[in-house]
Amino acid sequence: MPLTLSGTTGEVFPSWTTGTRPSSPVAGQTGYNTTLRVLETYNSTTTTWVVAGSNPQITQTIYTTGSGTYTVPTGVTWLRVRMIGGGGGGGGSGSSGASAGGTGGTTTFGSAFLTCNGGAGGNFGTNTGSAGVPPTGGAASGGDFNATGAVPAMAPGSNATGAGNLTNTYGTTGASSVFGSGGQTGANGGGTGGAAQTNSGAGGGAAGGASSIYCGAAGACGGYLEKIISSPSASYSYAVGAGGTAGAAGTSGGAGGAGGSGIIIIEEHYNW
Repeated sequence: MPLTLSGTTGEVFPSWTTGTRPSSPVAGQTGYNTTLRVLETYNSTTTTWVVAGSNPQITQTIYTTGSGTYTVPTGVTWLRVRMIGGGGGGGGSGSSGASAGGTGGTTTFGSAFLTCNGGAGGNFGTNTGSAGVPPTGGAASGGDFNATGAVPAMAPGSNATGAGNLTNTYGTTGASSVFGSGGQTGANGGGTGGAAQTNSGAGGGAAGGASSIYCGAAGACGGYLEKIISSPSASYSYAVGAGGTAGAAGTSGGAGGAGGSGIIIIEEHYNW
């Protein structure tokens, strides 16, 4: 039966501080919080005290490294997941001993439910082998918005076949992603490529060439996706892909830059 209040003086609710809230509250219990200076109500669905007349709209969980199990908070009705795989590392340069960048790690949510592959590492450049061949981007699967990783453009002066004398040539810039920029190019004369931004999934920059030494190739970014989960399960396993390792420097050359690690961003929605 509804309670009808009359008069113009208003009603005085019970009051407490944040530290002296009722120890065993029931749904709808309401009082004035003198610490926060708000009228608050106990929401038994989310097991939290909320400002009277309101409900939590969106909370967020972010994973920047490692793996484990994500548990969906009580009261959540749907999820929006954004994630990216690790970016590939940039290739090194040198007359001998240089190496390609490593492939970025795979980011997953719910085991095989959502998958973002890591970006490929850039090839290394020497004075005898091919150099500057751009790697392919990482693919993403399971998303409502599903884009493959970008392929880095060839920088002026780089060489896809290794032919010609690429004296003092700049490397290539790492592939950027929706979360950040790729690593900077290595300077001419065997300069070191720059690392991509952490948790961007972008590619590492390539090492610059030196006299008679080809520059390396930049790393590709990881695959990216967005997913709306309208009926969430109780929990999901997850893993965040690491950035690809930087290609090693060879003789008279430079090292590539490391790829950016992946990330998982989970928006938790309590109301439609």
